Amino acid sequence: MKVTLVQPKYFNIWESIAFGYLGSYVKRYYKGKLDINYFQAFFDDEKNIIEESINSDIVAFSCTTPTFSHALGLARSLKRENSKIHIVFGGWHVSAVPEEALEHPEIDQIVIGEGEESFLDILNGNRNRVLRGRAVSDLDYLPFPDRELIRNHREIDLCYQIAKERITSFQSNRGCPFRCVFCAERVITGKFHRKDNPIRSRSPNNLLDEVVSVSERYKLDKFKFVDSTWNVSTERVISFCREKISRGFDLPFECNIHAALTNQEMFEWMARANCHQINVGVESGSPAIMAKNRKGISCDKVEKVFKWARGVGIERRAFFQIGMIDETDEDIEMTEEFAERIQPDVFGVTITCPYPGTDYYDREKFADVNWAKTDEYINGFWSTKYLTNQELKNWQQRLCNRFKDKMAWHNKLLINEETIEV
Repeated sequence: MKVTLVQPKYFNIWESIAFGYLGSYVKRYYKGKLDINYFQAFFDDEKNIIEESINSDIVAFSCTTPTFSHALGLARSLKRENSKIHIVFGGWHVSAVPEEALEHPEIDQIVIGEGEESFLDILNGNRNRVLRGRAVSDLDYLPFPDRELIRNHREIDLCYQIAKERITSFQSNRGCPFRCVFCAERVITGKFHRKDNPIRSRSPNNLLDEVVSVSERYKLDKFKFVDSTWNVSTERVISFCREKISRGFDLPFECNIHAALTNQEMFEWMARANCHQINVGVESGSPAIMAKNRKGISCDKVEKVFKWARGVGIERRAFFQIGMIDETDEDIEMTEEFAERIQPDVFGVTITCPYPGTDYYDREKFADVNWAKTDEYINGFWSTKYLTNQELKNWQQRLCNRFKDKMAWHNKLLINEETIEV
């Protein structure tokens, strides 16, 4: 069987951990002969993708909402050339709005949620139009992502060109215990439930075995975690740090952390294990907006987190978001003041984007949005009860100017008025 995996084009890329896992899983467990290939449309020419995929039995696309239309275009081209190709779509967008996805005739089948076991079912002949992915309960059971298949060296080389560091990412857990109104994490890993859908985490040994192997193979300068919430448990964080230290493995790393799930001891261990940077979703400096976005944090706790991290020499990146539905000028002024108070080393600010899967998505209301040209950094339609879209853009520009010496890469594109081509 010939199978082709395709990652559609987008200006901001990182390695496809999802396809890496899917590829290694079916290679291990599919009993027949398997010829599997992968394309990333950021690197691979569209004509070449079509030519190389045209004789496939199955072509699978993994899509976010901004990349969905590009994937559809590729699927249509493939169907015109070879109507017998079985087209499968998975990823964030179709998991959030499966009924909408199935309205497109070029899509034969969709996978909702985690894809390893479902895609193996597809290779074994399952042709149900909708497959709901089964959550893998023991992540140590999964083979490591196939980084040769996804040609991970390309992202690492690109990262070095941009940032002068060879960096790649790893997944340490699946799931998130929070339900932020602006986040669609639950459409992939499901709604958190302590008994029926708990957080699933890899053991420190299993995780570090992969990190060490990949760092040696690709000569990494640093590594990152793709987890939306890396520190789902302070005990697990400390266990990972202990194991990393005991192995004498000193490669620096960075991670996304949730301020509510921290304590000072955790940061002390992270510093000993050479954590270089934490990325914190602060979102707002207004207590009222913090409460309404259901993130479960407070200004007081965020201040402690930045103080603890600064005290042990860990750099701090702060993500801020403006445009919560009840947000006012006064709320954003509080956010500006709060950012000054916590003094992040890296500053980023986005505008709320009502992606499918978030609490803000409304199909009828956003029917005409060109999602291929829209994301949380470039948003031409969202407004609050009190602020127009232009007023939100003005605030974003003002905050970018205020913190221009600490600006994150995405916001630098905006402040320099560069055009992002998708």
